[in-house]
Amino acid sequence: MIIPTRRSSAILLGLALVAAAATGGMANSGASAVQCGIAASSERGMLALEGTVLSPTPLSGEYRLAIRSSGNGGSSNISQGGYFTANANEATPLGKVLINAGSSYDVVFDVTADGKTLDCDQDLASLR
Repeated sequence: MIIPTRRSSAILLGLALVAAAATGGMANSGASAVQCGIAASSERGMLALEGTVLSPTPLSGEYRLAIRSSGNGGSSNISQGGYFTANANEATPLGKVLINAGSSYDVVFDVTADGKTLDCDQDLASLR
């Protein structure tokens, strides 16, 4: 997924609403399926991207989080992954990356559990 360049002011303005909507939607969700996505926030003047998974039952598996970013400060390719365990009905962070706030970036976030691989590239706000 390619996400267009974002400006710091737009990020700061929208992040509180995104976080509140995502947390409220996830906590109150009656969904019976595993949900996952990318949470974006501002941290020390940088853009923090964090893979997150939510399951109605305890879950264990593997994840892969890869981010390619580019901006005025150059470019970077970051890849993280490994095994995880998640408690039921608890948003569990899986990998975190800080990039320049004005950067364009491409995210690949996959979660494999119970023999299924989930494409989790969507923004966390789109989870219901």
